[in-house]
Amino acid sequence: MKNHLTSSFDYSLLDVETSDFLYEKENILIGIQSRYSREVGKVFFEAQQKLSNKGNGTFEKWYSSIGFKKQNVNNYINIYKNVQSLDEPSAEIFDSLPKSLQNEMSKPSSNQELNQKVFDGDITTHKQYKELEKQLKAKDEQLSLQAKMIDDLTEQEPEVIEKEVVVERIPADYETVKATNERLEKQLSSVRSDLKMKKIQYDLLEQNTQSAKTLEANIKALQQKEKSIDQRVKATIEFNDLMREIETFFDTKMASLRFKPLINDLYDTEASNKLSEVVNSVDFWVSEMRKIIPNEKTKIIEGEIIDG
Repeated sequence: MKNHLTSSFDYSLLDVETSDFLYEKENILIGIQSRYSREVGKVFFEAQQKLSNKGNGTFEKWYSSIGFKKQNVNNYINIYKNVQSLDEPSAEIFDSLPKSLQNEMSKPSSNQELNQKVFDGDITTHKQYKELEKQLKAKDEQLSLQAKMIDDLTEQEPEVIEKEVVVERIPADYETVKATNERLEKQLSSVRSDLKMKKIQYDLLEQNTQSAKTLEANIKALQQKEKSIDQRVKATIEFNDLMREIETFFDTKMASLRFKPLINDLYDTEASNKLSEVVNSVDFWVSEMRKIIPNEKTKIIEGEIIDG
C-alpha cells in the first residue's frame, strides 16, 4: 500500500484497491486545487488583453457579471504573471503554497528577498511573510532616516557668533595662542558632531540590543571627551585674559616702583615694609608656579601632575 501523506483520512480502513483508487482521486483534486489560481489567472489575463481596446470598463463589467470581485481578479492575474517568470521547480513549490501567501508573493511591489526565502523553505506561512516584510520595511525606514539626518548635518552651516572684543594690547605670542584656540575649537566641533550622530543612531535602535549598549558606551565616552575639550577651551580663554591683566598691571600700575626716586621716598616708612611683603608674596607665587608648569620631564594624567 502507498503512504498517504496529504490527507488525515485513514486509508487503512479500506481494502487496497479502494484505498489506491481514492488516493489517486485525492491527488487529482490536490493538483487541480494547486493549479486553480494560476489557471484562473490565465483566463482573466487573456480576457483582459482581448478587451483592453474596448474601453468603457468592459473587462470589469464582464467578470463582475459572473460573480468575481476586482481584488480577487487582480490577485489571480498577478499569480499567473508571477508563475510565468518561475522555473519548473519553483513553480511547483509556488503551486503548493497557501493562496494568501501566493497573493503576497505575486504583488508587483513584493520583496524579492522574501520571495526567495519562501522558495528556500525559510518562510512557510503568510503570517511569517508579513512579519518579516514589516521588519524589512522598518529597517529601510531607519536607513532612510539616518541618511536624511546625515544630509541635514552636512548641509548645516556653522554657527557664527559675533562678539565685540576690545583689544588693549596684543601679546607677543598672540598667533600661538590663537592657533591653540582654533585647534581646540576644531576638536570640540568634531566631537560634538560625532556625538550628535551617535545619539541619533542610538535613538533608532532598541535599547535592549547589544548594538545599542555598545553605542551607549561610545556616547558616554564622547560626552566625557566633549566635556574635557570644552574645559580646556574655557581654561585657555580664561588664562589668556588673566595674562593680559597681569601684563597690563606690571606695565602700568607697578612700573613706577622700579624707579629709585619713588623707592627713596618710601624709605623708612610702613609702605616700604608693605612693599617687601608684596615682593615676598610674588616671589612665593612664582616659585610655586614653576613647580606646576609642565615641561619635558612632567606628565599630566587625569588632572594630576607627575614628575618624570
